[in-house]
Amino acid sequence: MATWSLSEFLNLIELRSQTWCVIDVASSGGFSIPHSETILFYAVLEGTAKICGTAVGSINLNPGDIAMVVSGEAHTLRSQRGNATKVLEFLHKGEYADVPPVIALGRGRTATRLLAGRLKVRWPGGQHPKEIPPLLRIKSGDKLIDVEALERAAEGSGGMAILTQAAMLFFLVAFRTQPECELLFSESSCHNPIARARQFIERHPFTDWTVDKLAKKVAMGRSNFAARFVAEIGRTPYTIVTEERMKHAAKFLEQSSLKVAEIAARIGYRSEAAFSRRFTTYYGMSPGKIRKRWQEAQRASASTADGSPSLQ
Repeated sequence: MATWSLSEFLNLIELRSQTWCVIDVASSGGFSIPHSETILFYAVLEGTAKICGTAVGSINLNPGDIAMVVSGEAHTLRSQRGNATKVLEFLHKGEYADVPPVIALGRGRTATRLLAGRLKVRWPGGQHPKEIPPLLRIKSGDKLIDVEALERAAEGSGGMAILTQAAMLFFLVAFRTQPECELLFSESSCHNPIARARQFIERHPFTDWTVDKLAKKVAMGRSNFAARFVAEIGRTPYTIVTEERMKHAAKFLEQSSLKVAEIAARIGYRSEAAFSRRFTTYYGMSPGKIRKRWQEAQRASASTADGSPSLQ
């Protein structure tokens, strides 16, 4: 059976975010975050903080420390024990910004200053591995960590992207130093070559995949791989490739001004006509009609903050 290196496994984890902020917590302040399917990232810029509510109990953070609540559990963060808290809507709702805003909580002088982010995560296999610790932590002594430099780098337009890329690095550093995570990798079902092949498709959907190429990628014979893929996934490799490409095509139509022919070429189709036929079969509507419907919906919802048309 084919196995992965740790680097391959970690390379399939993706973090995305456009929700970052700096939080000034007064001595009387604090906030709470309800349960979600995201990772909450906290870096202490000044003062100390306490995270409560996760399965690992209370965690004290010192200046320069970084903590990531990976489990999605509801939790609170305070500058002092016993402070009243309320939901911090900016983080909980995942509001978007280009430059991290500064949010003040509580009355009086700032006791704790935090850099905080809400990160959407894509796990290998599509599901949160239950064996991962609920909280990952990096202490300030780690030479890779300079939270003050991170705060400065996030200033100005595009700061959210810098913070998200840095968070990915910190996540990987914290992950590979945790004994539980090493055990997860060594026992992971991702050693399953079929799960691995599907993740290759999801990670690189525009590659010219064939059954033969995928079988070789996971060190299996073509016939055995094809039969086992259908048995475990319930669909052929070609079907999965098409699904992934159509999802990306829909995003390009909604979020870009690329022409249909350009989208077709970008996602791996040699002709616009072949792409349009496949897209229409998949969604029941041509690429041009889908784009027109989105544009009409966007105009209709221009007065709202988050009007977002969908294919539903």
